[in-house]
Amino acid sequence: VKVIKPLEEGQKRQVAFVAAASHELRTPLTVMKAGLSSIREDASKAEAFLPHIEEECDRMARLISDMLLLASSDAKSWSLIKEPVEIDILLIETYDMFCTFYNKQYYQFTLNLPDEELPIVHGDRERLKQIFSILIDNAMSHTPVGESIVLRAYNQKNHVFVEVEDHGSGICDEDKMLVFERFYKKDQSRRDKKHFGLGLSIAKELTELHEGNIFIKDTPGGGATFVLRLPT
Repeated sequence: VKVIKPLEEGQKRQVAFVAAASHELRTPLTVMKAGLSSIREDASKAEAFLPHIEEECDRMARLISDMLLLASSDAKSWSLIKEPVEIDILLIETYDMFCTFYNKQYYQFTLNLPDEELPIVHGDRERLKQIFSILIDNAMSHTPVGESIVLRAYNQKNHVFVEVEDHGSGICDEDKMLVFERFYKKDQSRRDKKHFGLGLSIAKELTELHEGNIFIKDTPGGGATFVLRLPT
């Protein structure tokens, strides 16, 4: 019984994953098919429909890429290229990237680093940057325009901590672990075309491959703070 139960739970999760993935893929396919049908009937509509078709193609590509990453993790074939990483520099690069590609006027986005250099972390530079980007992007998705987002890091007890603090609606205690489940969305009716509920799952998987952990705490005054803990 002890062996069968984990197998049953794993099978249930796999079925739920496939069902959710199928649901997410159905929407862009429906939009693309409708657009192509309209263009076939009237070629003059191509200019109006092609941008939407291209957008849905990009949406599917993002979803499939995320799913392949998680499949690699499940198959234990997700490899890391570990090297000494200067977390300070990597955080500055990530912060600059978001300031460049996102309009800063939407958020008060700040980076707080300690005066002393952070310890070296042995990890995959690009995968660590991916974790930071997922957490920042998630914060931007749940933060009202004009509110602040803080990216900070500090050293404590042989670990580097990286926090992404937002001032959105926050996450209740019962949802704090659920948000890391695949395709999880607190509001199932919300159709966010840029997010499938896979980003935080990927961040968690990558963190564990770095022998670290990730958790959520409440932001004082309201909101959520995602905390990444990495060994040095």
